[in-house]
Formats: sequence, structure tokens, C-alpha cells
Amino acid sequence: MAVVGGPMYDSLYRTAAETAEIGFDLAFRGDHPALNEHLASLDDVPYDIVSTHTKYAPSQRRFLAPLDGVIGPQELADFVPAVLELARIDGSLYGLPRNIDVRLLHYRTDLIEKPPATWVALLDEARVLNQPPGLHAFVFPGKESGLFGTFFELAEMGGASVFADDLSLDVVNDGGRWALGFLRTLYAENLVPPELLDWHFDEVHRCFRSGRAAMVGDWPGFYEAHRDPAISAVAGRFQVAPYPAGPAGRSLAYGGSHTFALTVRGAENPDARALLLHLAAPELQLTEARAGSVPVRRSVMSRIQEEATSRERERWKTLQTVIESRMLIPPKSPVYPLVEELIWHTVQQAVAGSTPIDEALERMAQQSKAIVRAWDAEHASA
Repeated sequence: MAVVGGPMYDSLYRTAAETAEIGFDLAFRGDHPALNEHLASLDDVPYDIVSTHTKYAPSQRRFLAPLDGVIGPQELADFVPAVLELARIDGSLYGLPRNIDVRLLHYRTDLIEKPPATWVALLDEARVLNQPPGLHAFVFPGKESGLFGTFFELAEMGGASVFADDLSLDVVNDGGRWALGFLRTLYAENLVPPELLDWHFDEVHRCFRSGRAAMVGDWPGFYEAHRDPAISAVAGRFQVAPYPAGPAGRSLAYGGSHTFALTVRGAENPDARALLLHLAAPELQLTEARAGSVPVRRSVMSRIQEEATSRERERWKTLQTVIESRMLIPPKSPVYPLVEELIWHTVQQAVAGSTPIDEALERMAQQSKAIVRAWDAEHASA
């Protein structure tokens, strides 16, 4: 197996190893950028099962096996149909969903009476909260997919429709300008740590968990760590809410579904097919759900809500609202990961102030057009 690793993911592999009847080797484990880069570098993928995501699977289709006919309809009946649809490419299923991943605003209840309703209000709150040394008001990923995703969210909330019909970026507009300007302001006014530009999701999570941030956009898989008083300085002192609304009056959070997929090689291996079903089994999804992740089996969601306290039921209700009506889903295209991978550098330069905002937006638009043209030319020749 080649899998995505990190605090949000590793406990499932330990549980799977303890409960699976079939042994497995985690031959590669890394964060998603590293995993994607590794898989893309291989002419012949030597794994039976890989972790992927609904936004990345279309670019990996050459080595993934369709599951139609491999996984029977009775084995899929418990999965939420809309999530299965996210995992389909041109109508064929290319992975078994592990969870739904979407960010919520986490805020310190000992510092903030109620969550900010708008990003303008969050900025005002940040300026007030940023006075004590060592306390930062709001933190976000400063590189890679986390930074691009944050820009994507904000630009859409600013009124932009970020992806044009040809999948190039349509960001030279008020929405794109506001999004980059907002992130630039946070950095320029020292409302975020200066080292943030080297941070991915794990570092952002640790900053909030350590008590050094008042607010953060964080994922469900980190929730249990935030609540654990043995490792969290904010245990019992935070709450979650949907993201604030942007200038366009909308609150949006980009997300999708982590999945496990069979490779073409793995589809020929009965043990790999059985292990795939085990990795997405109700018992393993329940384990992750109890730690905060959003399950994609209806039976597991029903059980976790029955177990929940009133406070936890409020959290599940918030997550359900965001997933059903506020989730921003990236284009299901093989080009998307290339755009994400290359464009974040320009976003980062604008945040740091080394590239003016208008220049950065123009460059992002041109870079994305070049990526799409190169992809189209390669695809046509192939």
C-alpha cells in the first residue's frame, strides 16, 4: 500500500493491522503532496492499494482500477450515494470513500464570545486578539494544497468563480483581489506567525492545539487531538462554527472525500480486494468517527449520532450543514492537481509581499492557461 500519513490518518492503519485477516505493507507513507509526487514519478506503480482523494483520482486514472464489477452493489449500499458520486470518474467508481473532509472554524471560547459572522469581523477580532506576545489570532496553511485551497475558498466567497470552463483560473477580478489582499493583510500585520509560510495542515493544527492561536480552519480528523487534555492546551476551551461569510455573502469551505483505491495490479489480487473492503468497513469508519472524522456510511453516522453528547450533536449538525450546502468541491479533472501544485507558489509570493497582488493574479491566470494548454496538447498527441 501507498498511503497518506499524518496525525489524522495513521490510527486507522494501526487498527486495520490489528483487525485485518490479511497482512499488508505500508510501503510508502507521506503527506498528500509527497504521495502524489511519488505516484506520478512511477512508470509502473508497484502497489495494490493507494490512498487518494476525489480531487486527485482523475489525474491518477492511468493506474487506478474501476471498482464496478469488483465491488458488488450490496457492499456499496451503506455508503452515502452523493459521496460515491464524488468518487466516480465518467460514471465509473474509482475508490471506496473513507470520509468527507471539510474545514470548520475552530475558535477559543475563552477568548471569543461568539464566532465572527464575516471575514471582515474576523480581521477586526484578529487585530484585537493579537496583542499578547505569542498569541496569534488566526492561522492557515502557508504552502502547497492548503494554501491554494484557502485562496480558492476566499476567492469564491469574495464573488469569483475561480475555475473557468477550460479549467484555467478566472481570478483577475474583485473576488481574487479581495482573497489575496485578506491573506496578505494577515501576514503583513503580523497577525499570523512569520514561519507560517513553511506550514502545511499539521503545523497549523499544532499551533491552535498548543494554545498559540485564537482561531483556525481545521479538519474533522484533528478534532480528537484538540479535545485531548493530555496533549491539547485548548481542551474544553474551543467550539466549532461554519466559516464566516465573504463579501459575496456566502460561507464556503472546500472539501471532498478521501478514498482507498485499487490499482490495476491490485484489482487482480483477491487479497487486495478483500483488504480494500476492510479498510472501508463500518468498524474502521466508526473508529475514525469517534475521533472526529465524518463517516460516509449511513449506519456509522446513525450510530455515532446516537452516542454523541448534546454538544457533539451540535458539531455533527454544523458539519452536516456545511457538507450539504456550503461545501466547495474542486473540479473533477486531471488538470486540477497540476494547477494546485504550481499556482500555490504565486499565492505564497503575494501573501509574503514579494509580488504585488494584481501582478500575482495576472500571473496565476496565465500560468493556469499554460498548464491547460500543455495538458491539452499532450492529451491530443497521446
